Amino acid sequence: MNTINRFWLLLSIIVIGIVAVSSTLSVPSAYGADHYNLEPGIPVQLEDSLPTPYRNREIQGLFRWEQADDGDDLFLLAPRLEYGLLPNGQMAIDVPFEFGSAVEEEGLGDIKADLLYNFNQESVIFPALSLASAIAFPTSDDSDGIETKLTFIASKTVGRSRWQRIHLNASWHFNDDSDDEKRRNYYSGIIGYDVVIIPDLLLVLDFIREQQEKENHEANIFEAGLRYQLTPLTVLALGTGAGIGDESPDFR
Repeated sequence: MNTINRFWLLLSIIVIGIVAVSSTLSVPSAYGADHYNLEPGIPVQLEDSLPTPYRNREIQGLFRWEQADDGDDLFLLAPRLEYGLLPNGQMAIDVPFEFGSAVEEEGLGDIKADLLYNFNQESVIFPALSLASAIAFPTSDDSDGIETKLTFIASKTVGRSRWQRIHLNASWHFNDDSDDEKRRNYYSGIIGYDVVIIPDLLLVLDFIREQQEKENHEANIFEAGLRYQLTPLTVLALGTGAGIGDESPDFR
């Protein structure tokens, strides 16, 4: 790990520590986990417009196995800290570790910080709308620069009950130092649906259409997942996905 990567790692650890300590000192009791609140990657990439409650904090973990279209395997382990920074907003820090034949240098990936702000509660006509921003710092040996992401999120219940919802995620990605074989600007879009099967179990389905960072590569992915409220403070999630087309991942 070079000096720049050590700097970003140290900075991220300091930020995580400050958030963890401040939340511990300022919150008399935790709100608990919520299987109804969709976070990206847990278990699918779909995200809803609901932020975590104000001053709430959650420690999350993600493990994912993805096989690329060329047969290379990527194993991702990503602890995540989420904190209700504002009454309608949250921040999160991800520290991923990547392994497998799909990465040139195994170990620490690009540390990511993101913010989400919700603008409104949904009404009979209008969905709940949020804007999320993320920045990935070049902490891995495979990094080509700082990558930013801006996502528009809309969520709306279906019918008069709150048992079903539909979602839209539209994202723009930008890399400030990409090489000739990679895009500087690219997009991704997700449409999704969730339904409460029983009070403690949520089914989530989505379809992803995305430009990949590599030039002239696009991907189409179907995903399905379950989120189960094991205890008031614990949610378990399990998901899978399959790619459509030659350039899409075989599965994840």
